[in-house]
Amino acid sequence: MGILFLALLGISHVKLLLAAPPLEDYLVRFMANDRLICSGIIVNRRQILTAGYCKPDQHAENFTLVFSDGSTNTVTDSTVSQYYTAKESSDLLILLHLSKELGEKFTNPPPICQYRPPTEHQVEYWSWNGNILQKKYTPQSTTLECRREIKDPEGVVIGNDIVCLKNMQYSEGCVKNFGIPFVWRNSFCGINILGHNCQIASKADIFVRLRTTN
Repeated sequence: MGILFLALLGISHVKLLLAAPPLEDYLVRFMANDRLICSGIIVNRRQILTAGYCKPDQHAENFTLVFSDGSTNTVTDSTVSQYYTAKESSDLLILLHLSKELGEKFTNPPPICQYRPPTEHQVEYWSWNGNILQKKYTPQSTTLECRREIKDPEGVVIGNDIVCLKNMQYSEGCVKNFGIPFVWRNSFCGINILGHNCQIASKADIFVRLRTTN
C-alpha cells in the first residue's frame, strides 16, 4: 500500500510539473486606447512585476492589463519590488497589485534566473509586433561596451545588476518595450527599464537583472 501511494504521489508530481504554463502565458500587456504602454510578467496570482516607468500614476491615461488568453484586469496599487532583483536595484522595478485574483495555474511563480547569463551567451529577446509576440536570439554587450554605447563611463546607469542586449532594430521614435523580459534557458532573466530608443538613443537595450532574493 505504501509503495502504491508513493507511486501515485510521483505521478501527481509529474502532472503538476507538466501543468506549468508556458513562459508566454506569464507575459502581460498594458494597453491604453489600443496603444501599448508597457509590459510585465505575472509573479503570483495578485501581482505583476514591471519597470518603474510603468507606475500607473506616471501616466495620464488609465491602462488595462491584457493577458495571454485575452482576459483583462486593472491595477489597485503599486509598490517597489523587494524580492526580484538585488537590493541596490530594487527601486527600478515595481509590483502592480491586481483588482481580481488570477486563476490557479499561476499559483506557482514563473522560473527566474538565479545566475547572470554568461556574457558570451546569446539570450532570447522578446518584443511586440502589434499583438504578436516576437522572439529572437541576440548577443549581450559587456559592461564596458554598454557604458560606451550609452555614454555612461562612470557607471551611473550601468551597474553590476544591469544587463545590456544588443538591439540593431531601427526605429524613428521610442519603442515601448518597458517591462518586457528577456529569457535564458527557459527562465526570465531581466526586465527592460528604458524601452528602445526612448530616454537614450542607442543600439543597446537596458535590463535589470532578475533573481529571487526571498
